[in-house]
Amino acid sequence: METVPLNTDRGPSIPEHKSIIEKIKHVFSKSGGKRRMRLMAAQRTDVGLKRQHNEDTVAYIIPKDQEILATKGALFVVADGMGGHAAGEVASEMAVSTLTTLYYQDEGDAPECLLRSIKYANAIIFQKAMENIEHNGMGTTCVAAVLLRETAYIANVGDSRAYLIHKGQVRQISQDHSWVAEQVRAGAMSEADARQHEMRNMITRSLGSLPEVEVDIFTEMVLEGDTLVLCSDGLSGMISDNEILTIVERYSPQESVYRLIDRANACGGNDNITVLVVRIAFIRGF
Repeated sequence: METVPLNTDRGPSIPEHKSIIEKIKHVFSKSGGKRRMRLMAAQRTDVGLKRQHNEDTVAYIIPKDQEILATKGALFVVADGMGGHAAGEVASEMAVSTLTTLYYQDEGDAPECLLRSIKYANAIIFQKAMENIEHNGMGTTCVAAVLLRETAYIANVGDSRAYLIHKGQVRQISQDHSWVAEQVRAGAMSEADARQHEMRNMITRSLGSLPEVEVDIFTEMVLEGDTLVLCSDGLSGMISDNEILTIVERYSPQESVYRLIDRANACGGNDNITVLVVRIAFIRGF
């Protein structure tokens, strides 16, 4: 009888195959079956219809390196500058460039890194304003968000906003630092009156106006299908929260940013308009 040799190209035997499966399960179990973020983001800024210069700045970083994404997350920033002689543009650009650089260099926890980066940006903007008479009085708002795993860390100074859209509902996460917002919180003014008040653009906190600044920071859980919206008051001051919700729910982030700004301009475009939209999804990964 002739003996037929086994085909060694057929792959591992059943016991070996089971062993490989167990190893894969062990690796997956050891990683906690963690999910990786898959983010779809878009940004747009526009001068509006009444201003000659755009003093807003916007940026985001979604690390391609999955290890960095898993440990530091993705960073999103909107800043709305103020001050004559284009000083506002300088201030907002300084805030965004400082934050996007320092955040990933800092080795601390995400909210601590975010807080330190914003405070450092405040210090250097204040210093530059003191050194150059043309920049005297310049400042900027700042709203920033870090998406890290299933958590959003949101920080803000001024009246630029962060919204979270979840299952057909929109909610403002950040808290405006403005005179009218303080009146509303104190019960002295309605939100409808605040939107029309002549002092609605007077902010009570900004980066660069003082050597130190108080930064609000918020922590929110995020789920599959949630959307984060960051914007300057050129958007939130012209259209309602429900209009933002309707547009963002109906269109992709790339389409939403164009439609939101077009809508704000259609309502008057009284200020520079900036918006950043991020849709959140998760995929399984080792």
